Amino acid sequence: MNDVSPELKAFLDYVAGKKPADPFVDELEEAVENARKNREWRHGYMTLLMRDQENREIGEKYGENKMANLIMLLNEDGRLSDIVRVSQDEGYRQELYKEYHIS
Repeated sequence: MNDVSPELKAFLDYVAGKKPADPFVDELEEAVENARKNREWRHGYMTLLMRDQENREIGEKYGENKMANLIMLLNEDGRLSDIVRVSQDEGYRQELYKEYHIS
């Protein structure tokens, strides 16, 4: 931490949950408090959080798990060159999903 400016150190301390005495951090804290009190902002923020959670769940259900399972199976079979190819070639990836019975 010795190679950063005092202002950056104060900001990083604030992000870490500490409350340093710094004019910028004081201004930032005031802005955060105002945002927390704003019902419209809170509603928009919560809506985005819920949408992000839904998108993560969809990704896990339909995309990430399939690809992770395929990569794991390819690795177990020693098909290392195929791991690179499936990450770049959607058609080939779909073929291997069928081959490995991943739906």
